[in-house]
Amino acid sequence: MSNRYAASLATVALLGALGACATMPAPADSGQDSGRGPDSAAPSDGETGVVDSAIGSDSEPIDAQSMDASADDVTVDDVTNDSGSADSGIDARSDSGVDARSDSGVDARSDSGVDARADSGVDAGPFRSSTRHTARMLGYRSAPNGFYEYLPPNYDGTTPTPLLVFWHGVGENGNGTSELSRVLANGPPRLINRDQWPATRPFIVLSAQHAGGGCPTSSEIRAFIAWALANYRVDTARVYLSGLSCGAIGSWNYLGEHLDSQVVAAVLVAGDGRSAWSRQMCMLGRLAIWGFHGDADGTVAPDGTRVTMNNLIACPSPPRRDARLTMYPGVGHDSWSRTYDLSAGHDIYAWLLMQRR
Repeated sequence: MSNRYAASLATVALLGALGACATMPAPADSGQDSGRGPDSAAPSDGETGVVDSAIGSDSEPIDAQSMDASADDVTVDDVTNDSGSADSGIDARSDSGVDARSDSGVDARSDSGVDARADSGVDAGPFRSSTRHTARMLGYRSAPNGFYEYLPPNYDGTTPTPLLVFWHGVGENGNGTSELSRVLANGPPRLINRDQWPATRPFIVLSAQHAGGGCPTSSEIRAFIAWALANYRVDTARVYLSGLSCGAIGSWNYLGEHLDSQVVAAVLVAGDGRSAWSRQMCMLGRLAIWGFHGDADGTVAPDGTRVTMNNLIACPSPPRRDARLTMYPGVGHDSWSRTYDLSAGHDIYAWLLMQRR
């Protein structure tokens, strides 16, 4: 019982003894908020961009290079049923109970039920990855591309942190400024922007936008990664590359020229690596690669991934590093939604983190 309240009761007793009538109001509540504040509205979907129509349609198949490739005697390392869909099956919240507040001061609460209040007494809300997702326009710190930057809650600028560089499909090409939001259509930037990226996933994620037509070039990818390594505190033993469709084609071409000079592993979806194979052959095994493709893709030939990865899997290991192939039966060009949101059951992010120099 507080001194103030005890004194009040003593006053009542004294007045009663004098024959007076008095009432005392109950003490006010402390005003401390013990509940959670309302969630803010989720960001809009933006452009869905599920098919890179600019590089062909099911009726106009595109061969990413002129090399003939046969699918005879192909073995598939991992075949998955067509059960995945975008924005499902992913745990988008941290269970650590740690206050994962963004640099902007926006509350980021854990969903574990643990009281994760800061010393100030402010209630910590569910982790929202979008609060740590920032559009960086072309020219930011002399960056060669416009891009979206995601920094994990534990990024402090001094501790080496894994880096994931993502390249979009041709439908999201843009000028790096007013058209930069197109990058949010698919892949990791879509998940991050929709608060479907858990706080426990430790990557710096940089999603670059390719300007102009076609796919990103190998020199463009190399220059952007070099810029990232110079401007973030990156764990150089854990630098990863991923791309879908045209972004995967460009990434394959990059690997065909630069191998593991910058990156240690790649996840490439609906791309074409046959040119890279013809150039490097088993030398591609110097880095870990996981290729994904729908076997009914009418835009980018499935053999672009199937033949390349089966050739690589047949290389001696060691020295070849981990090489995996996942073909989705009956799936068309959009084999990336189920891959990136993990609804098909393949944890590409955990796999990437297993790969180190």
